[in-house]
Amino acid sequence: MGRNNRRACGKIDKLPADLKDTVDQMLVSGQTYREIVSYLSENGEQLSQAAVSRYASRFLANAQQLRIAQENFRMILTETERYPELDPAEAILRMASQKVFDAIAKLDEGQFDDVSADDLLRQATALARAVAYKRKTDLDVKSDKQIALEENQSLLYETIKKSNPRLYNELMDEINKLKKQAKEA
Repeated sequence: MGRNNRRACGKIDKLPADLKDTVDQMLVSGQTYREIVSYLSENGEQLSQAAVSRYASRFLANAQQLRIAQENFRMILTETERYPELDPAEAILRMASQKVFDAIAKLDEGQFDDVSADDLLRQATALARAVAYKRKTDLDVKSDKQIALEENQSLLYETIKKSNPRLYNELMDEINKLKKQAKEA
């Protein structure tokens, strides 16, 4: 039914760290399985090309997923630099939501039978809560900024009123005129 959540642990995974790292680098650089088997043999490890192939398919799939994740993160950073008002958390939530919708769209009708309704609802609820929490946090921050702005504005008005009453009256007249124009428009 579900996939096994245990990490794969093949022969290469059990090699000493320096040999395993070299095998990883050989795979990334495109060396053949035969060359890798030969290298391991020279270092006292006897493995078949099939064992290297099985490890390579897992390793390269993980490396590809890592590259995709890095590219997605780079894209988020680029967009947040281009649009400073875009919050990275919002962008990540949008991308996660899109991935969920894509995965659901790829499922056959019969595959829904393998997923319990409780799991689907729990995951959908978790995503909705994350979005709601993000919005609440944004509103709280906005409210705090608005309160601080209004306090600073009041302090400024009081200071102007005491030091230059004529300027204060002109400023208030202009503000009231602009408010009236905004209501009429």
